[in-house]
Amino acid sequence: MVSHQKTILFGSSIRRRHILLSIIAFIIILYYCTSETSPAEVFQYPCYMDSLSESSTKGLERLEDVLLSDRTPPPGRSIFFHETKCHPSDRPNIFNLSARQACSIESAALNNPNFQVYLLFATPTYTSDDQKNPILDALRSYKNINLRSLNIWRYAKDTPIEQWVKKGDVFQSKFLTEHMSDLLRLITLYRFGGIYMDLDVVVLRSMELVPLNYVGAHDNVTLGNAVISVEPRGIGHEISELFLDYYQKHYSADVYVSNGPTLVSRVVKGFCNHTSMKQMQEDPKNCRGFKVFNETAFYPLQWPQWQHFILPEFKKDTLEKTKDSYLIHFWNKSSYQKLFKVGTDNAYGSYASANCPKTYAAAAGTDF
Repeated sequence: MVSHQKTILFGSSIRRRHILLSIIAFIIILYYCTSETSPAEVFQYPCYMDSLSESSTKGLERLEDVLLSDRTPPPGRSIFFHETKCHPSDRPNIFNLSARQACSIESAALNNPNFQVYLLFATPTYTSDDQKNPILDALRSYKNINLRSLNIWRYAKDTPIEQWVKKGDVFQSKFLTEHMSDLLRLITLYRFGGIYMDLDVVVLRSMELVPLNYVGAHDNVTLGNAVISVEPRGIGHEISELFLDYYQKHYSADVYVSNGPTLVSRVVKGFCNHTSMKQMQEDPKNCRGFKVFNETAFYPLQWPQWQHFILPEFKKDTLEKTKDSYLIHFWNKSSYQKLFKVGTDNAYGSYASANCPKTYAAAAGTDF
């Protein structure tokens, strides 16, 4: 009799456990069916999620989500920068930029006062009133600089690449920071139009009167993706959609440039129905009004010459080569470890003191 009762109790316990597990499984499935993320994304890359408790962010102010903010980017009248590093998820990501990154943003805002300039962080990012950060203060002094965050899955929602992002392929990249940047700039341009720039440029003059819809050539073969401009409608929006379509169909997790310059080159050449860089540059009609600038506009020095920006002996020659450029691109992949003292008599120092003066002053006494 006792044995029989134990069997009944044991069976009841198993049934209760099965019911409990079923309920838990149902809740998990329901959550992910209604969520903008997938289980793999949450567990593999929590740094892109907002998973911190209120106690761990006490005293901090989180940057607004660009899509949830009352002040959204004016379509076609905004310049965008992205910070896409995947930060550890066990502590808050406190706002931090290098002086060179801040210089890029300030130079865009200073030279384009009628454009709104947005820096978008791909991870939840916080600031603190107790944080002494002269670089942050320099940026905040500009009324047209906006610091925001974004949620990758929300940002992709209602765009042609929404379902592909949910699959999580981009998170398998060997170059996650770079490939995430390649992706988010295309989504940004699809959503808002305007101008995208990398965080390793210095803007040298206004681009407000330059008609939207353009890229620049690296050389006679390849187009760059450090600067891309499209209209929020018309052919600009059409090209943005082609960019996103190509990205998901030809995504490569193993090749550094395949989702960036290679993508832009192939899409624009297909759109223009030309393989000749010279023909595309000389006659915008070949590209239905989409302009391809020659290398002088954005890439006056190629990456093997990046040291010419910081070595004093090349200053005069470099300033001459860039006198007609809209901006200079500093090739961060090669140059990020090569710092110089503020006040060094080089070309980069000349660009910075004139085009990001507050950042340059804030960096006094440090390496730039």
